[in-house]
Amino acid sequence: MTHDPHDLAGPYALDALTAPERRRFERHLRACASCAGETAGLRETTARLALAVSRRPPDPLRARVMRKVARTRQAPPPLARRLPSPRTAGLAWLAAAACLVLALAADGEAWRSHRSAEHAQALNHQVSTVMAAPDAHTSTVRAQGSASVTVVASRSLGKAVVTTSGLLRLPSAKTYQMWWLGPAAPRSAGTPDLTGKARPVVTTGLGDAQRLGVTIEPAGGSPQPTSAPILTVALG
Repeated sequence: MTHDPHDLAGPYALDALTAPERRRFERHLRACASCAGETAGLRETTARLALAVSRRPPDPLRARVMRKVARTRQAPPPLARRLPSPRTAGLAWLAAAACLVLALAADGEAWRSHRSAEHAQALNHQVSTVMAAPDAHTSTVRAQGSASVTVVASRSLGKAVVTTSGLLRLPSAKTYQMWWLGPAAPRSAGTPDLTGKARPVVTTGLGDAQRLGVTIEPAGGSPQPTSAPILTVALG
């Protein structure tokens, strides 16, 4: 890999750096406005491309998954040719119990995976709907140095898709809270996890809001902002 940190914006945006390279580039990123801007643009473009090529899973997928789950069963143990000793019987009972636990765990994992896939499919549909709206308007701002927030808003749908990159992780007693800002008093737009590699957030209630603001609030959120926004995004 190259030793010039200015050449690492692309691999960093694609999460293709080794851990030492990532730490070195992030130290460089805090002091280099050019790389910060390039990284934010690359991440926004990557997110837009990923959303553009996303595909809805076929409708029969759930039925096929559930049929396979129903057919996946633990095979019964073979019958013993003679009566087992009490010690052997005890071991066999423990083995059967362990097999039952494993089978239940496998079924539970399959069900969790199925529900996770359903949730991802629903989120993808909501995001795609907002992105494809005729009046969709995209705005991006930077905050906290190298962090960025992108909002795609559709007034006809009353919704917005919010994606973030690089926002600092907060203490457990604090949370980021989004607000609709406009002619009236601020209205909460939710307290999703906006740190790290957060997934896109679809928020409703756009109404006549002119901007989306983000504040730092106590854990659980606040009825009204308790501090000035750390950033605001124009909604177009």
